[in-house]
Amino acid sequence: MTGAMRLGPPLLCCLAAVACSGSSSNDGPPVIAAATIGPEGGVITVGSGVQAGLMLTIPAGAVATPTAFRIRDLTPPPIPGVSPLVRVEPPSQPFLVEPAVRFEELATLRAPYRPMHVYHTAPGNVRARHVRNGNTIDFEPAVVDITSAHIELPIRHAGHYQVIQAQPVALSSYWQQPGTVVSLAGDLTFGVEEVPAESPFAGPAAQRWRIAGPYGTDLLYFDAERLRGRESVLGEWREVWNESYPVWTHSSLAPSVGSLTTATQVSSPTTALPLSGQMTVFGIWSWGEPRRVGEQQLLDVIHLRISLTWNRHDLGVGQREYMFWFAPGHGLIAFSQDGVVRSRLSL
Repeated sequence: MTGAMRLGPPLLCCLAAVACSGSSSNDGPPVIAAATIGPEGGVITVGSGVQAGLMLTIPAGAVATPTAFRIRDLTPPPIPGVSPLVRVEPPSQPFLVEPAVRFEELATLRAPYRPMHVYHTAPGNVRARHVRNGNTIDFEPAVVDITSAHIELPIRHAGHYQVIQAQPVALSSYWQQPGTVVSLAGDLTFGVEEVPAESPFAGPAAQRWRIAGPYGTDLLYFDAERLRGRESVLGEWREVWNESYPVWTHSSLAPSVGSLTTATQVSSPTTALPLSGQMTVFGIWSWGEPRRVGEQQLLDVIHLRISLTWNRHDLGVGQREYMFWFAPGHGLIAFSQDGVVRSRLSL
């Protein structure tokens, strides 16, 4: 590995690392990795057990003299009388980096966690909790990798660390507010608007999404969380579905909801008398992976998928799939139409 540590007498240090790894100590919890690192820097890794994948990279100049570092596993013992089947497991177990030193150059901590144990929020929406001198600070990681299940963050101090999940927020926190417009790559814009009173889609909870680009503008009409029709500004047509569909259905409930096939009244152009057609719609939302917008990493992300298949007198048989990615407080951060993804340009 590039930047591997230099440990002085190789045989002595290797024997010390093997002896300490996974061993118990009379003065504290079990030591799962140990190494002596000097001014030239080095790396300490944990290769097995609950903390497998934990890595502390100490750069050159971070410590002034050779220092004996230890990583201790702080996994709490089982609670008597509480079955593992009913216990809610955290995303990771705590650990301790000793001694309590301050790094003159920022070290990099790579800590494993279990995305499947992040509940009611995105699997990447985690924090690194640091406890030192009785104070608790939660840091947003510089890197969250769901695939390899780890975080990375620069640290100034050794001490007690644990990966925890961030607090969940209401689903409505992800939605973009009416009257706002965001710009996407490819000269696209996405806006959320009130529905004009003269529209057949008007109502107390009505709202429409405007997706505008060089090749036209689509309008999707909602009644609260239910999609009930659409329009094309360039094509000058309108669909009013006989039944609306709850597209804001979580993926875990999708099998029980299924898709909807409904008759639709199609006006093409919008001033013409409507003719009957057919629409099949399916929609679900799921937790998403972290995404970047510019230089900012967004850890709490959801995505909404809407699939449409129609049979109309003017367009014949066709289909379209939309994907929308949202982050709380920011609204839409990316959009895909038929597999072509357009990301938001800035926050």
